[in-house]
Amino acid sequence: RDRGTGLPWTLRLTVATQTAKAIAYLHFAMNPPIYHRDIKSTNILLDYDFNSKVADFGLSRLGMTETSHISTAPQGTPGYLDPQYHQCFHLSDKSDVYSFGVVLAEIITGLKVVDFTRPHTEINLAALAVDKIRSGCLDQIIDPILDLELDAWTLS
Repeated sequence: RDRGTGLPWTLRLTVATQTAKAIAYLHFAMNPPIYHRDIKSTNILLDYDFNSKVADFGLSRLGMTETSHISTAPQGTPGYLDPQYHQCFHLSDKSDVYSFGVVLAEIITGLKVVDFTRPHTEINLAALAVDKIRSGCLDQIIDPILDLELDAWTLS
């Protein structure tokens, strides 16, 4: 993670915003709603103009408009999988939202979602991010390239 590598913050923010809109479209504009079940950074494709496209609907399921969730065996990618969905087998729009939150943590930190070279309590990026936020130390994991561009959007 050297300074000067990776996408600039304004572009990362654009990708995040476009992806959020795509997920909201799947959940609220479609009838029945579509739950992607595998929202992760490698399933967010960028075109030549860096517009994001949510891809890989192989695990997706149709939701039911009259219930808050459907019961189904958990599937998805480790590190991105909603713990509530994993434990209770309840798939809902919240499952995709959790996964997108992990993508946001990736965008802000530039860290891998699961990294066995980190200390045991920091292997999972979501748990690491929550811990740093709770302790008021988020600045410790923000991607170093972003402090060059804090005028684009303040992270504190």
